[in-house]
Amino acid sequence: MTPRRLIPYLVIFLILAGTYAGLRWRQESQQAWEEQAKKVFHLQETEISGLSLIRGKEEVRLAKEDSLWRLTAPLNAKADQATVASMLTTLARLRKERVLEVEKDLKPFGLDKPGLVVKFTAQGQPHQVAIGAKVPGSENYYALKDQDPCVLVISRGGKDSLDRQVLALRDKALLSFISGEVKGLKITRDKTEVNLDKTGPQTWRWGGRPDFRVRGDRVEKLIQDLHLAQAKNFLEKPPKNPADLGLVPARRTAITVVTPGGGQSLFLGVKKGEAAYARQGAAGPVMLVDAGLLDKINRTLASLEDRRLWTGDIAAVRQVVWGPPGKTWTARKDQGKDTWQITGPGQAAVQPNPVRLEMALWNFQNLEGVPEPAKAKITTGPPTFVLKLLDQAGQPLLNLEEVGALGKTGVKLIKRAGDKTETALTPTAPFRQWQAGMQRLAVDGQKAGGPTNKSKAAK
Repeated sequence: MTPRRLIPYLVIFLILAGTYAGLRWRQESQQAWEEQAKKVFHLQETEISGLSLIRGKEEVRLAKEDSLWRLTAPLNAKADQATVASMLTTLARLRKERVLEVEKDLKPFGLDKPGLVVKFTAQGQPHQVAIGAKVPGSENYYALKDQDPCVLVISRGGKDSLDRQVLALRDKALLSFISGEVKGLKITRDKTEVNLDKTGPQTWRWGGRPDFRVRGDRVEKLIQDLHLAQAKNFLEKPPKNPADLGLVPARRTAITVVTPGGGQSLFLGVKKGEAAYARQGAAGPVMLVDAGLLDKINRTLASLEDRRLWTGDIAAVRQVVWGPPGKTWTARKDQGKDTWQITGPGQAAVQPNPVRLEMALWNFQNLEGVPEPAKAKITTGPPTFVLKLLDQAGQPLLNLEEVGALGKTGVKLIKRAGDKTETALTPTAPFRQWQAGMQRLAVDGQKAGGPTNKSKAAK
């Protein structure tokens, strides 16, 4: 077919394409117009600067101050920003499910004395929506907009999003800080005072106790728990006697989070069922919090000392040797790769699951030592198990030897890291469990892959 004969087909195609595009544009424009027409209010969330919820004679007022929302009545407190933002979105997108005729008698619709009136200011103009009774046989509600006499029907979801109580609107965060900016933590309980200073991304030190090794990951976990902790409820009136709630210096647990902007303190008192009394600062509001927060603080203090057998960098390990002396297995990590290869006592090579080997190292790093009893009867002898961790250059990161036992409860170890040699006692059960996991690495590797081609050729 010559190009000239294609011209009519091309013209027809362009006409059809243009017609389709025009119809599509008209359809989308019509849909957009219909969506706009269904909106109760034509505004943006950012345009709203004041909000009131009125239920009979009770009124809750909120105001926007420096981009943040605050409760101004019936109390003066910081508002929950996410909850308020959800309400603003609801107002900006509230839809008319139906529009009824003008009704002179509003009583049948529950709009003569509406259960909730939401008043707000947008771009300096006052607006309101009054929400009345539930529509019979439906999940929707009757409503009135501003001074419009026509009764509207709005969805239950819209009504529920706007119908918030003071507790839901109040900021329930116990402390307001950015976790990454915390540079210090102070905890006072009974007569014990702990001052922790951050020295690195995951490292901490106890002020005044230079020889005390702090378990940094547990301090970081406590900081995250404090960051996420929220109030369960607030006391309407300040306590007449704070001592009854355990909120006096002699009885309370005090914790202060230190950031570049200053310190924020939280006082925790006695428990009340599954909750505990708490106070934000010396003169802040009194509230009830989850009693588990107090337990987390106590557990962190009890396990603050870093008693791990090894605290080195797992990523630096390129070779692992383990097993009874003379019958050890050796795992080597391929340079530039994430794969490991294990060579056994008979020089048979197997390739284990790299994730399981990395997990075994992580499990070892979580093994902890315990203090030796004053009159412990520990049997000692030649090493029965050895562990060596080496870096890329083959330099030892850790040498560990099992040399004895405290009955069935403890394993006596000698560990060498750098030029430092120490003895340690670790609980038997977790140590044996870790040893069994290391043994399975080699055995399971043989079952899964068998000897490598190299070992077969050697045979």
